[in-house]
Amino acid sequence: MAKANLALLGGFRLQMDTGEPIPLATKKTAALLAYLALHPGDAQARPKLAALLWGDHVEAQARDSLRQALSLLRKALSHAGPDAWIAHEDTIGLAPDALSIDARAFEDLIRKPGVESLERAIGLYRGEFLDGFHVAAPEFENWAAAERQRFRELALEGMAKLLDHHLSAGAIERGIHIATRLLAADPLQERVHRTLMELYARQGRQGAALRQYRTCAELLSRELGIEPDAQTKTLHRHLLREWNRTQPTAAMVRSAVPENPASGIGDELPAADGLNRSIPPSIHAKTAPGNLPVQATSFLGRDKDLARAGGILSSARLVTLTGPGGIGKTRLALQLAAKMRGNYPDGTWLVELAALNDPQATGHAVADVFGITQQEGKTIEQSVAHSLAGRSLLLILDNCEHLIDAIACLAREILSACPHVSLLATSRETLMVDGERTYPVAPLECGGGIDAPAVELFVERARSIEPSFELNGDAETVCEICRRLDGIPLAIELAAARTRSMSPSQIRDRLHERFRLLTSGTRRVLKRHQTLRHAVEWSYDLLSPSEQAVLSRASVFCGGFGLEAAERVCSGGDIAAADVLYLLDSLVRKSLLNVKRAGNAVRYSQLETIRQFAEERLAMLGETEFVRRRHAQFFAEDAETHHRLWRSPQQLMAYAWLDQEMDNLRAAFRWASSQDDIDVAARIASRIPGMAVLRVRSEPLNWPTEIVDAARRAGHRRLGALLTYAAIRAWNLGCVHEATLYAEEAIALIGNTNFDPPVWAFAVLAMIASRQGNADSAAKFSRAGAEHPADRRERQCLATLPFYLAMAGAHEEAMAIADGVVDKVAAARTPSSLIAALFSKGRAFSKADPRSALDAFEKALAHARTSGNRYWEIVIIPAVAELQVRSGDPVKTLRALPRMLEIWGQSTEIGLATLTTATLILLFERLGHPTVAATLSGALFQMIPSTSFFQELPETLGRVRHVLGDGAFAEAKRRGAAMTHREVVDYAATQVQHALAAMGASNARA
Repeated sequence: MAKANLALLGGFRLQMDTGEPIPLATKKTAALLAYLALHPGDAQARPKLAALLWGDHVEAQARDSLRQALSLLRKALSHAGPDAWIAHEDTIGLAPDALSIDARAFEDLIRKPGVESLERAIGLYRGEFLDGFHVAAPEFENWAAAERQRFRELALEGMAKLLDHHLSAGAIERGIHIATRLLAADPLQERVHRTLMELYARQGRQGAALRQYRTCAELLSRELGIEPDAQTKTLHRHLLREWNRTQPTAAMVRSAVPENPASGIGDELPAADGLNRSIPPSIHAKTAPGNLPVQATSFLGRDKDLARAGGILSSARLVTLTGPGGIGKTRLALQLAAKMRGNYPDGTWLVELAALNDPQATGHAVADVFGITQQEGKTIEQSVAHSLAGRSLLLILDNCEHLIDAIACLAREILSACPHVSLLATSRETLMVDGERTYPVAPLECGGGIDAPAVELFVERARSIEPSFELNGDAETVCEICRRLDGIPLAIELAAARTRSMSPSQIRDRLHERFRLLTSGTRRVLKRHQTLRHAVEWSYDLLSPSEQAVLSRASVFCGGFGLEAAERVCSGGDIAAADVLYLLDSLVRKSLLNVKRAGNAVRYSQLETIRQFAEERLAMLGETEFVRRRHAQFFAEDAETHHRLWRSPQQLMAYAWLDQEMDNLRAAFRWASSQDDIDVAARIASRIPGMAVLRVRSEPLNWPTEIVDAARRAGHRRLGALLTYAAIRAWNLGCVHEATLYAEEAIALIGNTNFDPPVWAFAVLAMIASRQGNADSAAKFSRAGAEHPADRRERQCLATLPFYLAMAGAHEEAMAIADGVVDKVAAARTPSSLIAALFSKGRAFSKADPRSALDAFEKALAHARTSGNRYWEIVIIPAVAELQVRSGDPVKTLRALPRMLEIWGQSTEIGLATLTTATLILLFERLGHPTVAATLSGALFQMIPSTSFFQELPETLGRVRHVLGDGAFAEAKRRGAAMTHREVVDYAATQVQHALAAMGASNARA
């Protein structure tokens, strides 16, 4: 009998083993099959299946929809016969052998030992579980997301093992394939990037290896704000040395040129009338001629740029180095020309255009370098092109931005008439000529301490001014100077010149007035490079009035901005919102705005030096207040929009927005607060702290307290939310009485239609009461909040009710209502509330039914990860590990703890601290480390006076005291009480590593 195949990895596909597709009538029918397929042989309760896919229907309708879907499934799988189903009155299930299911086969193979099984398993993993398959059923989507994460982790672990095998076995091609798949699934695995670099190098593909390093470095910087580790940098330096060693030298290039090239080329060309003999043809050249100036200073920090731009110039005839003023375009061009001199038998020639103001004189400027005279019947540009037609040379056109159209015309003439002439241009914008390749010159790298190229440049230039200059204790100060100057070489050199009369700390402290400070460059440079202001002003003056206005208005943004924000903030006057995109594009091309792309989104930003200059110009235009008000109003509205998104299944999108716009939100709140614009300030301060807390960002929690008095006087509608967050902040600072007053004031507003109902204040009072040891009051507040109509939106108060009931000793009630609470909260479709409900269930069951508790915790952890909820992820991981200790397999979860502890270390939120510390105490006691548990209990008692808020905690600490004895327990507790928050985090992280080492599981392999 023919059998059906069900593919769930990489999407949903159902077909016969002959390849014939089996259609299903609805997506929910397919979803039902997918769920049953992952539970083969298990009888599934029909009400549970109905709620899974039709939870938004009334019960009768949901059951009817389930019956219809099952009927459709039976019909579609009729070939499998009646034995395909395990059906009873209240349950239904899929027989284990009814279908061939790739996901089940993958799981079986991935757990088998041996490389062959791993290879077969990874071959089955064609993509993520149900990739691109979605239905309008939140409960099913949550289940699918958790399964997707589980399969992904299994695949990543399997591919990592395969990669190690192929690397040791020398199977390079296969290793490259696996490494590439690993990085496609998780691009932030630095170890895999490094392995791929090694594999490329073994293949002899040094260029690919170096590109892989750049990809790795850019990803780590953009996503995590860190640099590659020392091991990766060391490998990169080794690869770079090998690359440079194998590049063709001038002698190698010349040896490839025929002994008499003119006999094949030059003799057949017409005489180059007007060409001065100062450039002899190739046949007569003993050494490559040229007019490159001798450089008086060393060339620092541009090795990668030199290699990359050189690679581009080797394959393109017109390369333009772009970037803002002072970035080092000219110096890079001269160094590149000197390095590649041997590739051009007729020389490398520099044409300096900065001092030229007449576009019609550009052709003459080039002609003057070569001694070319204008020929009869030809323009000067045509004469230049005709005269250079038989030559093989590199022509550098330096500083083209103010003559852009004329240079573009000249470049076209030369490229069309001179097949062996290459052009290297420097400009603040591209020439827009066919065949042009652009290389943006970036600022010097500032990370990496005193070894950073920017710091090396500062030190060398300082020593040229003051030979006795040493970093000594000023290393960090000089690093900060370079960072704040954006790594711009001109700015760094001008700052270093100040060391003649100023200390590094004095220079740093005056960078807020950098345009006054950074003047008096050396006489050898152009006037526009003798001060930082002149360098930026040169670019600004070349802009149209509309471009100047948009650049100036964009200075109010902090940390970048998107198109919608720019259209709202930068339009006005003669600039329509629809024109802003085109003006931004022009500013990007002119190197005054940077642009980053992530998927379909584009984000703009300015170097701080350019932003400060633009901010000055905004003030000169008299527009500062107007534009800043627009900026604040936009982000107040954006906060409202994303707060609504946060109160939906799309919390991950809201968190991504918060991470991206944090600097703008801070600036908007600060400006509104300083201007007494209470409405804008209150809208931001009432919408951001909730999502910020769950993202482990503490700063926005300070904002409500700053304006709550003004909001109270104004009777602002958001007063209740401000009071609630002010209460949380006061509690975090240990001000229990103040926190209670804020929360009680918020609750008093409930029922007053002039204010939004601050029902979360009940949760705050419950938290305060629980940490004060008053469990009955905590349960009372939690129940009051859960029963209030305002909690029906997110069900936040209801979600925590089982937790507080268990704490109050009502274990039976807590367990009895836990599943119902989870179902009701899930129907609200707010991930953070569902996570809290599952955590509460786990705590309610943790003592009586550890297996059910672990299942609840693991589901909560999966939701936390897929929804971007760092707060709950930190809380739940040690809880999962503690229960896994009981089952004997805590290693996998323990490996994730150090990273979570590091994130916890950045938070001052006391609720997070108490939950995490309490759970760690349970974990280390279970692991058999009583001294660690006792030490952490001392830290916990410094935060709160009572430990009864965890039902297991008093009993656990009793066991610890019994094992250690009263004296040792008290001493360990005293040490913990003396620790700072940072010391507690570091201590816990160290003890986790020790625990892993004791189990023989190195965290380095995680």
